[in-house]
Amino acid sequence: MSISIASDVETGPAPARCPARPIVISLLAAATCVALADWLLVGLPIGVTRWVVLDWQIGISLPLFLGALGIVAVACNGISAPRHVQIIMAAVFAVGLLALVEDVNLLSTMVGTMATAMFVIVMTARESSSWQGQLLDAATLAFRGPLRLARYVLDALRHMQILTPGWLGSLVAWIVPLVVFAVFLALFASANPLIEHQLIQIDLSALLEYLLSWRTMLWMLTLCTIWPLIHRRVKPGRIVQQPGAIIAAEPSDLDFLLGDKAMVRSLVLFNALFALQTVLDLTYLWGGASLPDGMSHAEYAHRGAYPLIVTALLAAGFVLVAMRPGGPAEHSKLIRPLVLAWTAQNVLLVISSIFRLDLYVAAYSLTYLRLAAFLWMVLVATGLVLMVIQIARRKSNGWLLSANAISLAVVLYGCCFINTPRLVASYNIGHSREIAGIGPNLDLAYLGSLGPQAEPALRPHLKQIPALQSVICRYKPRYTYLRSYRNWRGWSFRAWRLDRYLANNPDTSPDLSSDGRG
Repeated sequence: MSISIASDVETGPAPARCPARPIVISLLAAATCVALADWLLVGLPIGVTRWVVLDWQIGISLPLFLGALGIVAVACNGISAPRHVQIIMAAVFAVGLLALVEDVNLLSTMVGTMATAMFVIVMTARESSSWQGQLLDAATLAFRGPLRLARYVLDALRHMQILTPGWLGSLVAWIVPLVVFAVFLALFASANPLIEHQLIQIDLSALLEYLLSWRTMLWMLTLCTIWPLIHRRVKPGRIVQQPGAIIAAEPSDLDFLLGDKAMVRSLVLFNALFALQTVLDLTYLWGGASLPDGMSHAEYAHRGAYPLIVTALLAAGFVLVAMRPGGPAEHSKLIRPLVLAWTAQNVLLVISSIFRLDLYVAAYSLTYLRLAAFLWMVLVATGLVLMVIQIARRKSNGWLLSANAISLAVVLYGCCFINTPRLVASYNIGHSREIAGIGPNLDLAYLGSLGPQAEPALRPHLKQIPALQSVICRYKPRYTYLRSYRNWRGWSFRAWRLDRYLANNPDTSPDLSSDGRG
């Protein structure tokens, strides 16, 4: 029976909250950030409220806005982190924005916004918390913003009424009466045509059109999104806990279902099954043995690539359960070596899945999803290797989680600087039947969908594959893409490099001399 430590909570008066920061200052800072976002991301006169199509894409303006938002949010809430943490988070903040300077896309936007949120959260935290909790807080800020803003406004109005008995408190006291009066007026207007006629004479269309315009909605959305960063919630102090008596804990369901015998038997069966799969892969994939009639190596590889990854993930979850603190692995001499052997087989399984996918790509060319699958398999293999290190060196699950999070962050951040359209186009052309003499035929339609960034990979092969000229001609969005950075708001380093390449290779480039609006 396992033993756990209970704690006695120290009795006494509840800890007092820190005095709240003036909400007026936070509202002014938030309004300034909203105005800055409108100028940087929209850049149109304030009177423009109808839907318009901007002649530029979002570029350098987004990292500029996030940089200003992070600095303003930290200034409003005050710095509470130690000096070494400040240096680390400032570096994380700068590195995250650097991904947006390279190119603004979905992945770099996620990296930049998360870096900004983590920068503000860690720099302004008044009490220590785990990085997992801070990451969850950063990821959910945008969803909690509207509710938190509404609550703060209501709290501020209530305090204004209590603390300011003068004209300001009296003004707050008019809110509910006026709202209820408007409701009654609407009801009377629907019942009395005379009142309705008088109300119709009042022209509110212009005001309503402005209040319900896309511009106003954009301002409100921006305000709700940034509010949790501008006005950080002040939490009460922690309740002091002292170690108390030792209380016997009841055994969990896992102790009944996954005891010593169950774990040993499970691992023996799993090792045998995985060994069979490994032998088949070594025979048919690595050894090149002949498959049954009607089945190609590409089909064999494709059918197993993704299910085997799911199998490896389930196996990793089982290993975590088997090696849990206080579990049967701590009392059995067989479980730990069986787990290590099984984990090693899972690593071979993932390597086999990568090889399967490589065969499939060689037969059917490379795509975005297949490239993402390669990266995902590498991450799974890395996680399994880290799991072996954890078991061998008796590290905690927290160490394993942190190590996997670091590997994931490194891979995702590195992907922000990979020109994926150019990479995919280069691989498909270099391994096509038209160039290499073997492999799949070029999928011209898919090359045309990659966009203008793929053009530098196509240009060197125009003489060998004349059909690529038609693909380049279909890159009409390229012209808008390149003009977009002529307006400084849409500038990105990747677009600038493409423009330089086209300027030095002007065979099929159109006239791009007309600038967008400044």
